[in-house]
Amino acid sequence: MKIEIIENEKEKVKIEVPDVTLVNLLNENVWKEKIDFAAYNIEHTYLSKPVLVVKSKNPKKSVVDATERIIEDVRALRKQLNATLK
Repeated sequence: MKIEIIENEKEKVKIEVPDVTLVNLLNENVWKEKIDFAAYNIEHTYLSKPVLVVKSKNPKKSVVDATERIIEDVRALRKQLNATLK
């Protein structure tokens, strides 16, 4: 998967993520950080990719921390599924 950094400023980042499910998950987890604003937009369902916008004092750290939280959640889910499905 390839993401594209559209805008990279001190207090704002715009990231193009190729999958709406992932950008939605990322947006939800970014809101668990101390941020001023986070949202994503899809201009056209089939012709464009979703773009996530995050505004905070350190938006890059907020996105990375949200990603780490997602990884931890997925690992916990995998562990539960492995235990349950045996």
